[in-house]
Amino acid sequence: MNKSLFQSTLLVLGVLLLASCAKISIKDGLQAYDELRYTDAIDHLERGLAKVDDEEGRRALAASYLETNQFASAVETYVILASNPSNTDEDRINYGRALMATGDYANAEEIFDGILSREPGNEVAQALRSSCRRIEEYKADSSRFDIKPLSTGMDAAYAPFAFGSGIYFSAEKEGTGEEDKYTGLKFTDLYFADVSNGTIGNPQPVEEVNDKYHDGIAVVSDDQQTMILTRSNYERKSRLSANAEEINVTQLYISSKDGEGKWSEPQLLPFCDENYMYAHPALSADGKTLYFSSDLQGGFGGMDLYKTTMNDQGVWEKPINLGSELNTPGNELFPSLRSDDSLYFSSNAHETLGGLDMMYSVHQGGNWNGPFHLPYPMNTAADDFAISFIDGSDLGYFSSDRSGNDQIYSFEETEQIFTLDGLVTSQTSGNPIEGAKIIITNLTDGTEEIIYSDDVGMFELDLLPGKDYRIRAEKEGYFSINEEVSTKNKPNGDNIDVNLALLELSNPDGTAGNGDGNGDGNGYPKGMNPNKPYEIPNIHWDYNKWDIRLDAQPYLDYVAKLLKDNPDLKVEIGSHCDSRGSDYFNEQLSERRAKAVSEYLVRKGVRRSMLISRGYGETRLLNNCSDGVDCTEDQHQDNRRTEFTVMNQ
Repeated sequence: MNKSLFQSTLLVLGVLLLASCAKISIKDGLQAYDELRYTDAIDHLERGLAKVDDEEGRRALAASYLETNQFASAVETYVILASNPSNTDEDRINYGRALMATGDYANAEEIFDGILSREPGNEVAQALRSSCRRIEEYKADSSRFDIKPLSTGMDAAYAPFAFGSGIYFSAEKEGTGEEDKYTGLKFTDLYFADVSNGTIGNPQPVEEVNDKYHDGIAVVSDDQQTMILTRSNYERKSRLSANAEEINVTQLYISSKDGEGKWSEPQLLPFCDENYMYAHPALSADGKTLYFSSDLQGGFGGMDLYKTTMNDQGVWEKPINLGSELNTPGNELFPSLRSDDSLYFSSNAHETLGGLDMMYSVHQGGNWNGPFHLPYPMNTAADDFAISFIDGSDLGYFSSDRSGNDQIYSFEETEQIFTLDGLVTSQTSGNPIEGAKIIITNLTDGTEEIIYSDDVGMFELDLLPGKDYRIRAEKEGYFSINEEVSTKNKPNGDNIDVNLALLELSNPDGTAGNGDGNGDGNGYPKGMNPNKPYEIPNIHWDYNKWDIRLDAQPYLDYVAKLLKDNPDLKVEIGSHCDSRGSDYFNEQLSERRAKAVSEYLVRKGVRRSMLISRGYGETRLLNNCSDGVDCTEDQHQDNRRTEFTVMNQ
């Protein structure tokens, strides 16, 4: 073999050897990714992809960057994947998440727009696109919260639980020791520290519950006798167990205080299954309802929120998923209770500024409503999670990696006063109405307050910041009316004025109703004459047409609102003609016009079951302008009218 041929052979063998090594690195990286060992996956995949390209390996590398909050690197990798024809919507959503985490909401919105153009029903893309469009709105209430970092002295600390004068929290174990193969970081322990005037004392490990692997993310019962914590699942004391996919998952453990005030050895809760992840406990005040996060089979995707209740025999029952109102195809994590009907948690698939965002839901009428997003700066483009309130206050703690690693922050919800100044008047006379019932509903959490107008028709109430409200006025002998106001995006101390003008329902002789204001048994307010027509003003029609004209729409919009505010009514929409034209022509024309009005009201949200349309032709003239009578155009116009009449049911 000549020298040149020998050198060429060596070069080819070297290239083949490098490619073979690269493929081994990619294979190892994919295995590490499948086993959730993202740090190892990044190490292997970076080395392998530096030498050969591999689509599956690059996808796993991008997702690993995202899982370890290396968002700039994730964006760079997803840019490469975006040009690949096999790029999936999951890739695109992750690309959008990475862009949001870097603050690039405009390009993230374009990504989500593209997904929704192909798949309009993609719930995650819908929520994240909405988030991108509402960023300025989210940041508008930034003065509501005063936030300060709480120095624990730890490299990373998270998941605070406010208890007494201090907090329990999770942090990496002190000193040297084994590392978690999934994160490349040290395992965590549970700590407790006193907090005074915003300064944390020397954190102490809770020795009785800490062991070799992960211990932390705990909740303590109100009576201080029970702790439930998140812990690595042990096969035996010195060895982690693995599920069917060879992955170690966390489980929920319970510990009780003994007679000396020491925590007992934690015991696995009986409903836990080593094939699934159980984490992040939250306990009701009576200690009988436990909320947590899990990837149990049958959920909505990722980690979902669940609850279990303790029966009369002291046994925790089978966990129940909290449903699609709270859970998404993404992850819902770190539940906590401010009260038994106020549940806080973090999600990456509801509306979010990026990563995990904190939100809350209020339990009312058997359902969890919302959820409602906490504004900036409580939430940021980083992961913000695990909020805990100090009992009976607007103070508390949460954790976030906004500084580059997980840290604990204290917060105070600042006092903001918004005064609602209201006036209730008669729409007919303009006179003030005394004793009108005013129902103020906080649309954010569903709570209500009832007050009454005074002798000059006035009422006043303080409103909370960052909320939407519905103001409803009810009074015997009047149609009810709703108005909506908001304290969002308003400067502190602003007054909000609202004038509620009620349409009278007095009897034809002018006397007020004599009922008790609770209705007449037929769904009508007391004092209503069910046969009294109410003319809808300024409803004009072009000759021989029944199209709703633009100049009529504001008046029909008013009627639509009136009917939606009084949904128990049934009304007839009647249309009338003047005497010119044949009886048959006028009857047909008036019926078409009445139907056109009814259809317009339905399109504006009035229930079709509330409406009956009827054309009367020229049978109900208001004056003597019958056939053969010489009348002015104004007199004929008086007869060309559209009315609504409240009917007996």
